Amino acid sequence: MKKLFLTLALAFVGIMSANAQVWLGGGLGAQIEKNYTSISVSPEVGYAINDHWQIALGASYNFEKNKPLVPDLNFQTNNYLSLEPYVRYVATTIGDKFSLFFDLTGDFGLIDANGWAATLRPGIAWMATKHWTAAFRFGFAGYDHGYYGTNNGFFLNCDLATPQIRLYYNF
Repeated sequence: MKKLFLTLALAFVGIMSANAQVWLGGGLGAQIEKNYTSISVSPEVGYAINDHWQIALGASYNFEKNKPLVPDLNFQTNNYLSLEPYVRYVATTIGDKFSLFFDLTGDFGLIDANGWAATLRPGIAWMATKHWTAAFRFGFAGYDHGYYGTNNGFFLNCDLATPQIRLYYNF
């Protein structure tokens, strides 16, 4: 594990010293209900290869707390940690501020999520300033091998009511 972090750190320093288009960012999430709480933190670092192709490595930590339906049982807690590398194809730019993209992601569970998944996630990016970008991902389709649930197979999620929102600082 130490070798993995050292390799990632050296790769990051190499990318930064190459005076390339690099970004740091990620997302925060929370869902708080009477019998359920979920909090997530998802940092990532990325690199723009050219105008259409980008690569990134992210990690995600999610804490969940459930109260069972049976009144006598205590809350159940789960901690999930996963690596989330992805390749982004920027399909088109709309004016100077917006672009349409597609992310091909891999989700690899490390703690309490033992499987993996590969997904295709469409989205829209808004370049608010020279250094700040907001990305909105809507829905996803892909293959799950024990990551999102207990069943293996292909899936489609078109829930437009809960987009993923990420903020990035571009160097």
